[in-house]
Amino acid sequence: MNKSIMKKAILMVVLITLLFIVFVGCTSIFSTTGTVNISVVSGIVMGKLMIDSFTYDINMDGIYVGTTDTSGNLTILDVPVGWHNFEAFSTFGSGYGSKGQNINSGINNVTITVPPFII
Repeated sequence: MNKSIMKKAILMVVLITLLFIVFVGCTSIFSTTGTVNISVVSGIVMGKLMIDSFTYDINMDGIYVGTTDTSGNLTILDVPVGWHNFEAFSTFGSGYGSKGQNINSGINNVTITVPPFII
């Protein structure tokens, strides 16, 4: 390959890179947040029947982020990537469970186990 072709190739790569930066902007192309799907597993044991139709208050790193539906599910958007501690507090009684998990960009599933309440 002669020097002229090599110079043109390098110039083309530099030009394409500059155009990419101009049109895309200077924002990061890597996501710094993820989505967390919380699932709380628990219930009331009545004999051999286990019933779980309660809601749970969810804390992330000690801060309230929402209440689950009666199936024990909650979705939290825009969670910063990294290690987080999730806690579930029963709105019915004294049930409690926690789980620490590393959160990545994209979808993350966190299952928190709360010991069953026995009647």
